[in-house]
Amino acid sequence: MPATSEYPELEALQSRISELSHLKQNIIMTYAILGGLERSVERTAAILAKLMGVPAPHFSRARRELEAEDWVELTHSEGQVKFYRLGEKATGREVVVQLRSRPTA
Repeated sequence: MPATSEYPELEALQSRISELSHLKQNIIMTYAILGGLERSVERTAAILAKLMGVPAPHFSRARRELEAEDWVELTHSEGQVKFYRLGEKATGREVVVQLRSRPTA
């Protein structure tokens, strides 16, 4: 009988991102570790890049590409600082209410 994983969602995520570059895989896994599947990661790109050991411009470019491909999604901004969480493609879950700004009136 095969052993079942304590982290089946993490294994599923690893399977979904296997075709991405190592940098993009590392970014997604960093978001998964720091924010889980639902929460926003409230750390700047510079801090995350330093944590991962990559230049901030490389991190920011790869994150923009991941956002364009729905791997991560913008949750909110504070001034010019943007915060993200894992997107639909990474979580494998359909977002019922998008977090992007919507007209309220």
